[in-house]
Parts: sequence; C-alpha cells; structure tokens
Amino acid sequence: MVHHQPAEGSRPVRRAGQGRAGRFTAQGLQRGRTAGRAAMQRNHRVTWTVRRRLTLFFILAFLISWLIWPLTLLNPASSPMAPFGPAVAAVVVTLISEGQEGLLRLVRQLGRWRIPGRWYLVAIGLPCLMVAVSAALTVAGGAPARDLGPNPGWILLIGTFVSTLVIVGLFEELGWRGYALPLLQRDHTALGAALLLGVVWALWHLPELASDPTGQRPPVPFLLMVIAQSVLLAWIYNGTAASRAGRRASEQNAIGSVPLCMIFHAMFNTAGAVVFPAFAGPDYLTLWWTLALLHVLAALAVIAYAGPWRLARTLDTRPLDGIT
Repeated sequence: MVHHQPAEGSRPVRRAGQGRAGRFTAQGLQRGRTAGRAAMQRNHRVTWTVRRRLTLFFILAFLISWLIWPLTLLNPASSPMAPFGPAVAAVVVTLISEGQEGLLRLVRQLGRWRIPGRWYLVAIGLPCLMVAVSAALTVAGGAPARDLGPNPGWILLIGTFVSTLVIVGLFEELGWRGYALPLLQRDHTALGAALLLGVVWALWHLPELASDPTGQRPPVPFLLMVIAQSVLLAWIYNGTAASRAGRRASEQNAIGSVPLCMIFHAMFNTAGAVVFPAFAGPDYLTLWWTLALLHVLAALAVIAYAGPWRLARTLDTRPLDGIT
C-alpha cells in the first residue's frame, strides 16, 4: 500500500473547533451572541419607551407645571403653575427613550431660524391682526373706544416680547410643538394631532383658570381659542418643515420651526397685554369671544388652504416625517 506523505512545507488543515482559528471562531460566535442579546435588550427598551413616551411626557408636563398650584392657597396672587413643565418633560422623556443623540435632535430644533420670510410675517402679523381686529369689532359692537393707556415705549414693549418669548414661547413650544406634535402625527392626521394636542394644552391651563378670581381668562372662550390656536401653530410647524425640506419633504430631517411657533405665541401674548386692559366688564367678555371666534375662522381657513392631512401646502403628496 502506498502512503502519500504531505508535501514539504504544507500544513494540515485544522477543523473548525481546533487550534487558534477555532478559538477565534468560538470567540466571535460568543461575541455575536452577546451583542445580539444587548441589541435585543436595547430595542425592547426603546420600543417600550416609544410606545409610552407621549403618556409619560404629558404626565410629567402636568405634574411639573402643577406642582406649585397648592402654594396659591398661601398666596392667591402667586402664579398657580410653572411654565417650564412641557420643556423639562420633553428633555427628560427624550433622554430616557433616545439618549443623548435624541436630546441633541430635540435641542437642535431651536436653531431652525432660516425659514422663508413669509412665515415670519405669519408668526408676527397674524396674532397681532387677530387681537387688533377683535378689539375693533368689540368697539364696533357698542363697546366704548377706550384709551389703551400711556405708550409703554418700544424698549418696554420689546422687553415684554423677549421675556415672553422665553418664559412662554420656549418653555411651552419646545414641549408641545417640538416634541409632542411630531409624535402625535405618527398615528393621526395633522389636524387630528393638532386638535388632540389643543385639548391637552387647554387642560394644562386649568390652574390658571381655577385660580383666577379676576376673570382674566374667561374659561369657555379661552379653551376654544387655545384649541384653535393649536391648529394654527401646527400649520406653522408643518408648513415650515415643508418649506425647509422642499423636494426632500419626506426625509428624516424635515422638521418644523419651533422658533416660529415661539414667536407666534409670544406675539399673541404681547399684543394681548397691550389691548386687553383697555376693556372691562361685559365688553371684556365680548372681546374674548370675538377673539376666540376669529381663531376658529382662521383655523378653518388654514384647514381649507393646507388640507387636514398635512396642514402643509406642498405638491409633494408623501407625508412629512412623523406625519401620516
């Protein structure tokens, strides 16, 4: 019988489980299993949080903002709620569900100032127009043409706007429009999401309504106005997303402008601070009802113009990120 000897310099082939190569294979398989388990755990954690993060956000927003409400029993003149609840809740829930990367995406929304000029005209002009027209209609309906009082001056007026932009605009809009609205639009039309968020936003103001002995905010017209204003702000947010993204409107970076929503909110509050004190008694209530109805009419016009599905007028029929 002939025995074949291996050629000089050749090496025997090792089986998969033998030698260094076998050890490498076993180590690689073990590392793969470990990485797979870790990935499954991360995915499970993220999926669990994503499904519940809206609920967690709303609970935290209400809890943080309403935490000081009982203090009004000691000092009725104090503020019944902290305005930074929505922003803090958005930051906390984002950190839990998406980590630092998600938090950076949330905060980067505050840098979206490069928006077409027409949206600045909307954010600045529309709230001032609605307040002015509501005052004019109230006077035309029989209310005395009251003096608005001494001119506060541009410096004081600008200071009021800037402080409102931060205290009201930033603290609320980063949470409501920057965080909650895109999530709601994943399972609802833009109009449905705006209306749902409007109801939550209106209920969030409950301490101010319940702890307001002066009747500064008549409850029914105020709640109606807030819900309609939620539609207008959703239109601004989605419209600036479509304008910014252009042909890439369905890409992941098609996110609206939170700063424009902040400006709208701050301009409305600033205009109201100038006009509202000029009315009293039944005329003040008429002013509020007129303002609420103007908001509803403006919201209906926006729905007819931009469509209820997206609240954004664009030729691209594909949904924006987070909008179905």
